[in-house]
Amino acid sequence: MRTLEKAEKELAKGNLWRAKEILQGAIPQAGYNFELFEKLGEVLLAMGDLPEAGKFLFLSGKREPEYEESINIFLHKVRKNKPHDLFRAFPRNARLMTLSEYPVDVAQKLRELGFPEILKDERGRVTVADESGSDAVFLVACLVIVLIVLGLIVIGLIKLKEMIF
Repeated sequence: MRTLEKAEKELAKGNLWRAKEILQGAIPQAGYNFELFEKLGEVLLAMGDLPEAGKFLFLSGKREPEYEESINIFLHKVRKNKPHDLFRAFPRNARLMTLSEYPVDVAQKLRELGFPEILKDERGRVTVADESGSDAVFLVACLVIVLIVLGLIVIGLIKLKEMIF
């Protein structure tokens, strides 16, 4: 891949920032490219950006001892115990249709984190539920209904009192 060669040349010159730009610029066109993700993760790791490095190293499917800290930081920072938060943090071309399309280690970790086997429907819409959002909407809707009912009861009692007296 020409992109990786360009990035390697910049790394050899000590231009981490330029290698990062080259690799990041290639992501939208590259699809789910394990080598690109790993190289970008390594560059970000060298730059000290552990959470961002962890994202790409996680997606690469490679599990080297020097990668574990940044991967764990990324997972802890983004996940918040909700699969939707983690899935949303992936680059668009890393949001695959099913878990089986991911590298084995990635798929296994996603299963452990509660991801369903099918991540997108046939139209490409994300099926990983954002449970926190739906729970919050349900709670607000219930609260609004209760307040309306209480308001109607109070108004009814006032009108009843006016009719009697």
